[in-house]
Amino acid sequence: MGFLMDHTALEVTSPGDAGALRDVLSAIGSVDGSVDGQERAVLDAFFRTVPQLREGASKLPPRTSRSQILADLAKLNNVPLQRQCFVLAVELAMASDGVNEAEDQYLEALKSALRIDDAFAGMVTEVLACKYARASAD
Repeated sequence: MGFLMDHTALEVTSPGDAGALRDVLSAIGSVDGSVDGQERAVLDAFFRTVPQLREGASKLPPRTSRSQILADLAKLNNVPLQRQCFVLAVELAMASDGVNEAEDQYLEALKSALRIDDAFAGMVTEVLACKYARASAD
């Protein structure tokens, strides 16, 4: 087996996964009051490539507050889905011209609600910072 096959699983999703992912993207995308062109492009790509979003792209999430989204996400017990929600949120926040204070605060609350450990959060941030040419020199 190769590197990717050794480190990935077969696609395993459940019908409820799309709702959690859409909620996360809705919350982080609008936390600063606007969705810019770069964020919109990343959202479009997510809905074309992320399996759960691709399958349920036409279903709009019900309007809910960001605090209610955090409360709902805190009830998740599916570690791969919790991590996927966090990864997509970090990517969407980084996709624009840098992370602003509102996004940073919400990501911290999201990390806590999803029970994401510091090691995983750091790894995600480091990888996505490289992708978006925002990696620190250390």
